[in-house]
Amino acid sequence: MRVPVVSVEGKPLMPTTPAKAGRLMRGKQARGRCSKLGVFYVQMLRPVGSRVQGLSLACDPGSKFDGYAVASGKGTNVKGMSVLPKGIAKKFINRRKLRRARRSRKCRRRPYRFNNRRRGDDWIAPSQKAKVDFRLKVIRELCRLYPIANIMVEDVRFNHYKKQWGKFFTTVEIGKSYLYKELEKLADFIKVDGWETGEARERYGIRKTSDKKALTPESHANDAVAMLSKHYGKNVDSPTPFFVWSAYNPVRRQLHKQNPRKGGARPAYGGTSGRHGIRKGDSVKAVVKGKMVQGWACSFSDTQIGVANFLGKRFAIPRVGNVQLIHRATGVLYSEFLPMLSHGVSFGGI
Repeated sequence: MRVPVVSVEGKPLMPTTPAKAGRLMRGKQARGRCSKLGVFYVQMLRPVGSRVQGLSLACDPGSKFDGYAVASGKGTNVKGMSVLPKGIAKKFINRRKLRRARRSRKCRRRPYRFNNRRRGDDWIAPSQKAKVDFRLKVIRELCRLYPIANIMVEDVRFNHYKKQWGKFFTTVEIGKSYLYKELEKLADFIKVDGWETGEARERYGIRKTSDKKALTPESHANDAVAMLSKHYGKNVDSPTPFFVWSAYNPVRRQLHKQNPRKGGARPAYGGTSGRHGIRKGDSVKAVVKGKMVQGWACSFSDTQIGVANFLGKRFAIPRVGNVQLIHRATGVLYSEFLPMLSHGVSFGGI
């Protein structure tokens, strides 16, 4: 297990052990910080050498979940899994219906447009763009914490000549091309075939589960570890913190609710602005039934604040006086699962 280290200017340095990180903070030579992904790291308060040995980052992309891992030849530094945004296409369809319905009522609306809908060569379907953007956000944040020299991605392909049912896979290929172009700007880019990942997983005995929805390293992150093991020529899997990341999708501001109240009134609805000094998506801690819980602000009333978990599901509505702000919204919800070294690698959520 290693702790990321960055320089005074924020440049990533070689990770260190937790014990040394503690000594640096006690000696006032570094300070502890938390990244947008929830990964704890230390920032140096004095100039140090900038010589580093490049680490490797692997990404196992999927349609609903992604797997990530960062490792060196000595072991894995961090594992992660992201829950990709979903339901984007349905939101666009619903927005179009509401917009067209407003044209027959006396309310604010924009005029219809039909002759300015040309799509550029770099156009990506909104549903695919949301996934690619979140994937890039996770990778860029990891590159800010670790000195990444290589980025490996499992390449996905579809044979349009032999199979005729893959017309919707075209949007995936467009998003894939955009992703690869952006990753080449960050580090040396390496594509890995799916069969190579499976072969490395069997060769090095890396565990894999068939339950894709499981929030464990065995569902997706270990595929990324298998790619790293193939790259280094040995098993680099080691006990390390495991994170689950998801994009925060608040209810966007609407002119009014879809269904009118009694009397025909349509109150305003949605928005990311907050109340009581807290905004939607802010990380907060609150006292619920005598216990301290941590989550993200998701709804407000005159006396209460809704708190959601790392998957965006509200689980508590404490009073305003029992809620305290931790940090402002970063657009990413996260949860950390730590390994218990005395019983293999079993994980418990924080």
